[in-house]
Amino acid sequence: MRMFRVLMLLILHMNAHCMYLNWTSHDRPNIVMLMSDAFDGRLTFSPGNKVVQLPYINYMREMGAVFLNSYTNSPICCPSRAAMWSGQFVHLTQAWNNYKCLDPNATTWMNHLGKSGYHTHSMGKLDYTSGHHSVSNRVEAWTRDVPFLLRQEGRPVTDLVGDTSTKRVMTKDWNITDAAVQWIRHTAVSLAQPFALYVGLNLPHPYHTDSLGPTAGGSTFRTSPYWLNKVSYDQVSVPKWLRVEDMHPVDYYSTFTKNCSGHFTEEEIRNIRAFYYAMCAETDSMLGEVIDSLRDTGLLSRTVVLFTSDHGDLAMEHRQFYKMSMFEGSSHVPLLIMGPGVKTGFEISLPVSLVDIYPTVLDLAGVPQPGGLSGHSLIPLVSGVSAQSAEPHPGWVLSEYHGCNANASTYMLRIGEWKYITYADGLTVLPQLFNLSKDESELRNVASHFPDVCQDLDKLLRTVVDYPSVSQAVHRYNKQQFLEWKQNLGDRYSQIIANLRWHIDWQKDAKSNERVIEEWLLGFVTTHVCPTITTSNIRAMSELNNTVYFSVSGFVTTALKDSFANLTDSVRAVIESAPHKS
Repeated sequence: MRMFRVLMLLILHMNAHCMYLNWTSHDRPNIVMLMSDAFDGRLTFSPGNKVVQLPYINYMREMGAVFLNSYTNSPICCPSRAAMWSGQFVHLTQAWNNYKCLDPNATTWMNHLGKSGYHTHSMGKLDYTSGHHSVSNRVEAWTRDVPFLLRQEGRPVTDLVGDTSTKRVMTKDWNITDAAVQWIRHTAVSLAQPFALYVGLNLPHPYHTDSLGPTAGGSTFRTSPYWLNKVSYDQVSVPKWLRVEDMHPVDYYSTFTKNCSGHFTEEEIRNIRAFYYAMCAETDSMLGEVIDSLRDTGLLSRTVVLFTSDHGDLAMEHRQFYKMSMFEGSSHVPLLIMGPGVKTGFEISLPVSLVDIYPTVLDLAGVPQPGGLSGHSLIPLVSGVSAQSAEPHPGWVLSEYHGCNANASTYMLRIGEWKYITYADGLTVLPQLFNLSKDESELRNVASHFPDVCQDLDKLLRTVVDYPSVSQAVHRYNKQQFLEWKQNLGDRYSQIIANLRWHIDWQKDAKSNERVIEEWLLGFVTTHVCPTITTSNIRAMSELNNTVYFSVSGFVTTALKDSFANLTDSVRAVIESAPHKS
């Protein structure tokens, strides 16, 4: 009898909650989410979408709601997806890099839907649990504050394949799309209960660069003439770049490790961007296949569709490609929602992020919210009615980054017109502040002009995350993981580390690079492994190393790979004169 009462209370709760959105627990909406990889969210609204034809994204805008300021919670694949699936900020999941993310048994919003009576199905790219990606990727993340500079990526290039009839360039993604369409047509259409379908794509992520060998990353922008014809080439801009000497030191480090510090012609830059947009057009077509199958089966009117991405791609903005940056091209992601209960042709300017998807989906399904979520339901924003979660969105978003291609933990707070970016402990690296309403290209860091704004935003940020402590925890984690990896390799260490993605630069002076790593590890080994050894001089040198690494300008930083002794001599004056050095 007691179990019966509990069951009745649960049913009544679900009915009462679902009535907010004009459906009952017996007629809950289907939910379909398509998540791409590396899709620049600015392309989903004007003027960004004028550069490339995206008919199905435009259809979703007309039939539903588009978020104009939606962000990733970490601009890299696995940590970003971990935030989306868990509904928690990165510092809470401790998803520090592409190798360390969620446990395989972590509870996701899809698990909650399954327990509440939904038929759930996931296919394609998931990429949110620990243990994936290349050895190079994780070693580069662990050693990011070692004082050397090594190119870790292939130089970005374009690759035109096929002809004007070649529609299926990314075969793997098309196979996933075909499978999703077949599942909708043959399984979903016959289900008695509501369903939740997740489809994960790899496009428009750049392709593996085969010519650089098996350890290479993805630096090839590949498309066919068919998709390139969807791009308005005259609308493809060549972004302005700061002079190298004017770049923020963390941005310069990213530029160098991404192999973008060399010369690029305007034609090269425009082609890379055009090919990227063409890859976005191919992604849009896959979204269309899913939408069309829902329409053809009569399911579309009963289905809420979401489209988003794990992060964007800089596509040669700020002298970079790829992600790993808080600049808009990297951190701004698409988020469109359409379906029953969602306003049509609706635009929301309030900043939101991927952790908001978890409570939103549960609200759609009438499932009670678990505790400990970082996000807030977007249902009140897209429907105009209250949702069970009730707590309003705070109007700010947090993104953080702790992985490779950036030599400091990075934290971004986006609120109103401001984007505030701070690093490490908030002291050893100067912050950045951009007014996005006046500087969409993010070329004018106005932090020194608005110290009060920086102070207020930093206070707000610290109420969300104690970021100096998080940065220190990541620093310790990186050294511990690298040391364990090195010890496990034994005699093979020198050969393996010399042949990772940075092998071209590494092998120019392998012994020096190994020595710099040993000196970086010494402070950690003596204080954590052998605490009885007195190492005040070594610790002092290690602290100097870290400050050097964060403080030097772009030109001085190019000397970091020479030798440890030369490094400290060449930049001591720079450090002592730095205004942020205590």
